[in-house]
Amino acid sequence: MIEAILTYSTDEETGEIPLGEGKVSFGRGSEADRRFADDGLSRLHATVHREGDNIWILDENSTNGSFVNGEPVRPNGTILYDGDRIKIGNHTTLTVRIGGKKAAAADKPATVAVSGASETPGFPLLIPVALAGFAVLVIGISIAFIGYRAFGGGGPEIADETPYETETPDDSNNRSENRNASKTPKPSPSASESTNGNANTETISNTTVETNNNGQTVTLPKGRYQDMSEDDKNRYVAVKAEKIARIIGNQTSDPIPPEAVQEIKRFLGGYVSRLNKSKKDTCDQGSWVSSDFTSVLNRATRTSPFIVRSFRAKGIEPQIGLYVAMIESEHCACLTSSTGAKGMFQFLASSSGDYGLDPAQRCDPEQSARAGAQYLTSLITRFGTAPDSVPLAIASFNSGQGNLSKNLDTLFSGSGGQNRSFWTLAANKGMLQGKAGKQFNDENIKYVPKFFAAAIIGENPRDFGVDLEPLSTYTK
Repeated sequence: MIEAILTYSTDEETGEIPLGEGKVSFGRGSEADRRFADDGLSRLHATVHREGDNIWILDENSTNGSFVNGEPVRPNGTILYDGDRIKIGNHTTLTVRIGGKKAAAADKPATVAVSGASETPGFPLLIPVALAGFAVLVIGISIAFIGYRAFGGGGPEIADETPYETETPDDSNNRSENRNASKTPKPSPSASESTNGNANTETISNTTVETNNNGQTVTLPKGRYQDMSEDDKNRYVAVKAEKIARIIGNQTSDPIPPEAVQEIKRFLGGYVSRLNKSKKDTCDQGSWVSSDFTSVLNRATRTSPFIVRSFRAKGIEPQIGLYVAMIESEHCACLTSSTGAKGMFQFLASSSGDYGLDPAQRCDPEQSARAGAQYLTSLITRFGTAPDSVPLAIASFNSGQGNLSKNLDTLFSGSGGQNRSFWTLAANKGMLQGKAGKQFNDENIKYVPKFFAAAIIGENPRDFGVDLEPLSTYTK
């Protein structure tokens, strides 16, 4: 088997990881085989697989993506070759080193046992001498043949003829890739590298391929969202929303219903329409005024580091906090509502102390982010960490824990077989009763779709013509 090693480098350490058969995973959480202290990594970020001489990398739906030589890892894997550089997280790089064949265990020093005789140390020396003589003979014949062809053979002259290459059992499958003896043989691409059986280069260069929550690959056109057809926009929103659902749902989630996708698309359209507004950053006015959305995204790059650090410290994906804050305040550090709520996460003075936030510090983005992380941690604990439970926790940030619990009880106490999710609540909104039901139908039903819309544009700003990185990557 060809020897393969990953050499890694982070801000804190360097080292080597031998690659045997099977796989090795990378991330910052306990589910990863190799963990690095890099806050740009997801808990389970990427996995390198090996089958024989084929080696490839898969991105495990990470927040910030995985890159090989600067190119994003393809949805169903990118084949790795000698010298490839893998970038994961903010400052973790891995270099692929693929060496020659390992010596077989049966390979031994030159002593040969002759049938009927003892081992004779001197006898093997006759073999290389004989081989050397034979080689001289072959070379002499070759020279004579070449001279005949060049000067008197009468045959046609052959220009740039490919030199004959001796094929051995070890390299017979790699002849075309081993013309230069200094290069390491590369594994042939396997089915895992191809997006589909008939993909052509031109189509792939103008599209991107993503995976939805059913594990199916979906082709999306490259270019601005605003320039897409309605069908392409529908596919884009569905795929990107499901990717957000996987990120906040511990890398798995059920598909989002088509009706919900349309609601998300509607709110996304509202954000997109504000990108074209004249630049007007109105945070300093203290109360809710609509800024142009490019200013909102730029503002969020300054407050995101506080949120990312605070939420990761609680073991929660930072996207949850980033886009709750987007809905609550559009990242205005001291937004003040008519109810008296204040700050990025809109805490009331009467309840902020429950989450370690001094009412006088609600306009401090760092203190507010810590309190927001603590509150959302408690909500996720209450409603569960299952993939479809996290949107319920997000909804309860808006409605209050009591209202959402009442609505869940109303819907699920007398019916079985339904998925306990926010989307099920939305689909059965007519069954909800009382003040809690009215609050859901008037306001809460919009909150989660708006969260997903904010997350789509905030995590993919360049798809909307905004020259920024995803907000979750701003950590300093």
